[in-house]
Amino acid sequence: MENITAAGNTEVPALLAIKALGFDLERRFLDGDRERELWIARNDQSQFSAGSPLELLGLYAMRSQRGLSWKASDDEINEFLKEYYPDALGKAGDEL
Repeated sequence: MENITAAGNTEVPALLAIKALGFDLERRFLDGDRERELWIARNDQSQFSAGSPLELLGLYAMRSQRGLSWKASDDEINEFLKEYYPDALGKAGDEL
């Protein structure tokens, strides 16, 4: 079984994958702060913005998998919270 963990050695392969998908890339700094980056990938159909190339690739993968209806529905959010953050729902969890 292959095991890949998000780390510094995954950023360049993620960037190369985005380029191979036909996206142009741009790197900006937020608010003049040289510590906070914004990466933008765009082509004729789409634009994705994220804090790292790995996050950009994740946005692309999410959009590719879920299509135009990529946003989570209320039911999907509720199921997510029930499974991974049950304390966040409290007693009102079944009412969402």
